Amino acid sequence: MINLKKLFRRKKGQGALEYLFMIAAALIIIFVVVRYISSSGQQATQQGDIASLQSQAELGKSALQAKNWWDDTYKVKFEESDSSYYLNITTSADQQVTVIDITESAYKDDLNNLYDDNEVIDTNLGSLYTNCMQGNATACKVLAALGGT
Repeated sequence: MINLKKLFRRKKGQGALEYLFMIAAALIIIFVVVRYISSSGQQATQQGDIASLQSQAELGKSALQAKNWWDDTYKVKFEESDSSYYLNITTSADQQVTVIDITESAYKDDLNNLYDDNEVIDTNLGSLYTNCMQGNATACKVLAALGGT
Protein backbone atom coordinates (compact mmCIF):
# COMPACT_ATOMS: atom_id res chain seq x y z
CA MET A 1 0.00 0.00 0.00
CA ILE A 2 1.11 3.53 -0.76
CA ASN A 3 1.82 5.77 2.18
CA LEU A 4 0.02 9.05 1.34
CA LYS A 5 1.77 11.00 4.08
CA LYS A 6 5.13 10.17 2.61
CA LEU A 7 3.99 10.97 -0.94
CA PHE A 8 2.82 14.52 -0.14
CA ARG A 9 5.54 15.41 2.33
CA ARG A 10 7.30 18.67 1.56
CA LYS A 11 11.01 18.80 1.34
CA LYS A 12 13.01 21.37 3.26
CA GLY A 13 13.42 24.67 1.38
CA GLN A 14 10.59 24.02 -1.06
CA GLY A 15 8.46 26.83 0.43
CA ALA A 16 11.32 29.30 0.14
CA LEU A 17 11.85 28.35 -3.49
CA GLU A 18 8.16 28.85 -4.28
CA TYR A 19 8.29 32.22 -2.53
CA LEU A 20 11.28 33.27 -4.67
CA PHE A 21 9.41 32.35 -7.85
CA MET A 22 6.43 34.44 -6.75
CA ILE A 23 8.69 37.44 -6.09
CA ALA A 24 10.39 37.00 -9.48
CA ALA A 25 7.01 36.83 -11.24
CA ALA A 26 5.84 39.99 -9.45
CA LEU A 27 9.03 41.84 -10.45
CA ILE A 28 8.60 40.80 -14.08
CA ILE A 29 5.00 42.04 -14.07
CA ILE A 30 6.06 45.36 -12.51
CA PHE A 31 8.83 45.75 -15.10
CA VAL A 32 6.41 45.13 -17.99
CA VAL A 33 3.85 47.59 -16.61
CA VAL A 34 6.45 50.34 -16.05
CA ARG A 35 7.85 49.81 -19.54
CA TYR A 36 4.37 50.07 -21.08
CA ILE A 37 3.55 53.24 -19.15
CA SER A 38 6.83 54.95 -20.08
CA SER A 39 6.41 54.13 -23.78
CA SER A 40 2.87 55.53 -23.67
CA GLY A 41 4.24 58.75 -22.16
CA GLN A 42 6.86 59.08 -24.88
CA GLN A 43 4.25 58.53 -27.56
CA ALA A 44 2.01 61.21 -26.02
CA THR A 45 4.95 63.64 -25.98
CA GLN A 46 5.67 62.99 -29.66
CA GLN A 47 2.01 63.52 -30.54
CA GLY A 48 2.05 66.79 -28.60
CA ASP A 49 5.13 67.94 -30.50
CA ILE A 50 3.58 67.25 -33.91
CA ALA A 51 0.32 68.92 -32.81
CA SER A 52 2.29 72.04 -31.88
CA LEU A 53 4.04 72.01 -35.26
CA GLN A 54 0.70 71.56 -37.02
CA SER A 55 -0.78 74.59 -35.27
CA GLN A 56 2.27 76.66 -36.24
CA ALA A 57 1.84 75.46 -39.83
CA GLU A 58 -1.82 76.53 -39.73
CA LEU A 59 -0.71 79.98 -38.61
CA GLY A 60 1.82 80.04 -41.45
CA LYS A 61 -0.84 79.12 -43.97
CA SER A 62 -3.16 81.81 -42.61
CA ALA A 63 -0.41 84.44 -42.82
CA LEU A 64 0.31 83.51 -46.45
CA GLN A 65 -3.40 83.53 -47.34
CA ALA A 66 -3.81 86.97 -45.76
CA LYS A 67 -1.07 88.31 -48.04
CA ASN A 68 -2.51 86.45 -51.04
CA TRP A 69 0.66 84.34 -51.32
CA TRP A 70 -1.07 80.96 -50.95
CA ASP A 71 -2.03 78.64 -53.76
CA ASP A 72 -1.83 74.86 -53.55
CA THR A 73 0.29 74.78 -56.72
CA TYR A 74 2.86 77.38 -55.59
CA LYS A 75 6.34 75.92 -55.15
CA VAL A 76 8.75 76.56 -52.29
CA LYS A 77 12.50 76.62 -52.75
CA PHE A 78 15.13 77.03 -50.03
CA GLU A 79 17.94 79.48 -50.74
CA GLU A 80 21.03 80.46 -48.79
CA SER A 81 23.02 83.63 -49.35
CA ASP A 82 26.01 84.51 -47.15
CA SER A 83 24.61 83.83 -43.68
CA SER A 84 20.97 84.52 -44.59
CA TYR A 85 18.31 81.95 -45.38
CA TYR A 86 15.28 82.43 -47.62
CA LEU A 87 12.25 80.51 -48.81
CA ASN A 88 11.32 81.53 -52.33
CA ILE A 89 7.67 81.02 -53.34
CA THR A 90 7.04 80.73 -57.08
CA THR A 91 4.09 79.85 -59.27
CA SER A 92 4.01 76.57 -61.17
CA ALA A 93 5.32 78.58 -64.16
CA ASP A 94 8.36 79.66 -62.05
CA GLN A 95 7.20 83.26 -61.66
CA GLN A 96 8.27 84.66 -58.32
CA VAL A 97 5.48 85.36 -55.84
CA THR A 98 7.65 86.40 -52.88
CA VAL A 99 10.85 85.68 -51.00
CA ILE A 100 10.59 85.20 -47.25
CA ASP A 101 13.62 85.73 -45.03
CA ILE A 102 13.78 82.88 -42.50
CA THR A 103 17.15 83.81 -40.99
CA GLU A 104 15.46 84.40 -37.62
CA SER A 105 13.24 81.30 -37.85
CA ALA A 106 13.52 78.63 -35.19
CA TYR A 107 13.65 76.04 -37.98
CA LYS A 108 16.26 77.61 -40.29
CA ASP A 109 18.99 75.10 -39.38
CA ASP A 110 16.60 72.14 -39.73
CA LEU A 111 15.47 73.37 -43.14
CA ASN A 112 19.04 74.03 -44.25
CA ASN A 113 19.98 70.43 -43.40
CA LEU A 114 16.82 69.01 -44.98
CA TYR A 115 17.21 70.87 -48.24
CA ASP A 116 20.94 70.07 -48.38
CA ASP A 117 20.11 66.38 -48.03
CA ASN A 118 17.25 66.66 -50.58
CA GLU A 119 14.83 65.26 -48.02
CA VAL A 120 12.07 67.71 -48.91
CA ILE A 121 10.54 66.18 -52.02
CA ASP A 122 7.06 67.72 -52.20
CA THR A 123 7.63 71.44 -52.43
CA ASN A 124 4.14 72.54 -53.49
CA LEU A 125 2.32 74.42 -50.75
CA GLY A 126 -0.68 72.11 -51.07
CA SER A 127 1.46 68.97 -50.72
CA LEU A 128 3.37 70.44 -47.80
CA TYR A 129 0.12 71.27 -46.02
CA THR A 130 -1.38 67.82 -46.64
CA ASN A 131 1.79 66.07 -45.47
CA CYS A 132 1.94 68.25 -42.38
CA MET A 133 -1.64 67.41 -41.41
CA GLN A 134 -0.75 63.72 -41.86
CA GLY A 135 2.05 64.07 -39.30
CA ASN A 136 5.13 64.95 -41.37
CA ALA A 137 7.23 67.21 -39.12
CA THR A 138 9.43 68.40 -41.99
CA ALA A 139 6.49 69.76 -43.95
CA CYS A 140 5.16 71.47 -40.82
CA LYS A 141 8.53 73.16 -40.22
CA VAL A 142 8.58 74.56 -43.76
CA LEU A 143 5.08 76.01 -43.38
CA ALA A 144 5.83 77.35 -39.89
CA ALA A 145 8.97 79.07 -41.21
CA LEU A 146 6.94 80.58 -44.04
CA GLY A 147 4.59 82.04 -41.46
CA GLY A 148 7.40 83.62 -39.49
CA THR A 149 7.94 81.06 -36.75
